[in-house]
Amino acid sequence: MARTVSRQAAALTKARERRRALDAARDEHDRRVEEATAEALVALEARNEAERALATATAALGETLSSLLAEDVPAERAAALLELDTAEVRRLVKAADRPSPAAAQPVATLTS
Repeated sequence: MARTVSRQAAALTKARERRRALDAARDEHDRRVEEATAEALVALEARNEAERALATATAALGETLSSLLAEDVPAERAAALLELDTAEVRRLVKAADRPSPAAAQPVATLTS
């Protein structure tokens, strides 16, 4: 019977060692997943900020091009001055004339 208890204790010790090794590997994996997720979240925020900055700059460029065309500068000449394609100048001006999607959305009101 003492031999059975000894074997049981040895098996239990071995099982604990194996579990600890597996736990350490799982913890390392979890840490890598958390780090990669955090990096992705930071990159997503940076991308969102860049998209907002691009939209702002595009709108400003379109408005400026509209002002240039209002001075009777043909789109072809404005494109040549800025080294842009004429179609791009027209697209930017057209986009500047449209309201932004955020401004076009109706404001929700509460009714009783």
